Amino acid sequence: MGITQLRYTDLPIGDRAAFELVCARHGFAPAHFEISACAKSGEPEDERLVTVRRGGWAQSYHDRHGQWIRQFEADLTCRFFK
Repeated sequence: MGITQLRYTDLPIGDRAAFELVCARHGFAPAHFEISACAKSGEPEDERLVTVRRGGWAQSYHDRHGQWIRQFEADLTCRFFK
């Protein structure tokens, strides 16, 4: 069972649009963050692990049908990435 590494541009367009909207709501641009994801081959697409980095801070989220974006926004609200 292999692991596939994905970049931000490999994520579904809906996830990218939602991420960009969340960033804008909190005064950021997507370019302020480094996004990567990994998925085990043979597992559903929504089971991937998405990692968001900014400066020395990083947080990983389980995708679960876009839940990672809600969790990321909660972290922005709590100023985790500032």
